[in-house]
Amino acid sequence: MKKLFILCLAAGFLAVAWAMPASAADTSCKTKYPIILAHGMGFISTEVYPNSFPGIVEALRARGATVYITNVESLGATREKAEQFKTGFLQIKATDGSAKFNIMGHSHGGLYTRDAITNLGLAPNVASLTTVDSPHRGSVLAGVMNLINNVAPMIGNLIAGFIPFPGDQSKLAINIQQLTPNYMNNTFNPNCPNAAGVYYQSWTGQYKVYNLFSTTAHFLIMLVQALTGTSSTPSTPQEYVAAFNKVLPDLATEIFFLGGGFNDGLVPVNSAKWGTFLGVQSGNWFTKGVNHIDVVNLSPNGAPFDVVGYWVKVVQNLKNKGY
Repeated sequence: MKKLFILCLAAGFLAVAWAMPASAADTSCKTKYPIILAHGMGFISTEVYPNSFPGIVEALRARGATVYITNVESLGATREKAEQFKTGFLQIKATDGSAKFNIMGHSHGGLYTRDAITNLGLAPNVASLTTVDSPHRGSVLAGVMNLINNVAPMIGNLIAGFIPFPGDQSKLAINIQQLTPNYMNNTFNPNCPNAAGVYYQSWTGQYKVYNLFSTTAHFLIMLVQALTGTSSTPSTPQEYVAAFNKVLPDLATEIFFLGGGFNDGLVPVNSAKWGTFLGVQSGNWFTKGVNHIDVVNLSPNGAPFDVVGYWVKVVQNLKNKGY
């Protein structure tokens, strides 16, 4: 009798377990429309960094999002990159079949996608554009570099060498010129209004500490190294990222004291605002702040805030808005 009772009890547990639904998959980022990511200036896809959103892509997909990644030239004019993005966008659309997509662009990726949406006919197929640390109103740093390039090209080339952007260096000057406040405010923006029916939003990172003394010392050291031929040029993806990450605090200080205000090392906060502004990420209280590559999880030392978690939150909010 006791054995029969145990058998019945076991059978009951099995029946209950069988009837219970399997653990539901996480679909918190399963947006109505697929996501297309667009990288910024200076990125080249490699085996080490196949895309400029490491960890972010995987986290979004793990939560149900359909995510595609596009690639354009590392350096070049905004329209040139917009045309390349359009080609990739249409290839994705032909394969996926969705009527619309959510585009998310980092840095220059927020500008050439704007151009493609408004001026290259993509608007009917775009539900939303999220830009991250994109210089919608230009950067004072680009303005200064462009001025030096025009007045003293040799000095401009020397200074440009301090900022390691891989890619076709013959296209660096036009890339910088088109990121100046003058060009963005007087040429690009008037000719690239928001497209009707597309939801625009943005967010950015910023430094909290701007040390003029250390920045001056660092630039003097780099200048001496450049003049004496003792400076080193990055040769691997990891070295490029490390070198770029190292110089960002000094660039942030330069922008700040040139009147650009709080910034991420390249882009002032006020320039990054476009459409609905989601706010500024400045990191944990004990950090110096969030820089231009922290926001896409490329920092070799790890981001000073939960960058992956924040991207997840942004996409979840897109889903909740019906996109």
